[in-house]
Amino acid sequence: MDYSLKDLKNAAVLIQKSVFGKKREYDLKFNHEADGCWYVDFPGWPFEHHNLMMVAGADLLCAYLSDDDVETRVKVIPTSKQEKLQGYAELRRLDHSLTGGAHYEVRGLDGFDRKIWLCPVTLFVLGTYPAYIYVKKA
Repeated sequence: MDYSLKDLKNAAVLIQKSVFGKKREYDLKFNHEADGCWYVDFPGWPFEHHNLMMVAGADLLCAYLSDDDVETRVKVIPTSKQEKLQGYAELRRLDHSLTGGAHYEVRGLDGFDRKIWLCPVTLFVLGTYPAYIYVKKA
């Protein structure tokens, strides 16, 4: 995994946009690809594609939220405080580390009662590992 200075510069730009361009709600797309794995759709990602793979329960959440097992689109609200949001499932952060990702407990999805892991790509998308993430089908 040797990265060029251009790759690192592009990554820094992506992080800057996610940290300083925060939104209240994000529209995210996940694709179930030919290799059988789920990946977040992240245009312009400067590193290896496999870094975008959903694993450790996040893949199961994508499958659960998909209507066709090909893709799923979700609305995501990251927040530092617990909220009551009608129609959204709640992901509550259990632990996190800068390079180790974050574990979340999923609540409010009938038939999906488990913990998931979100990798450090979350930092590029949301700018942080939020204490709470609210998710619903788009």
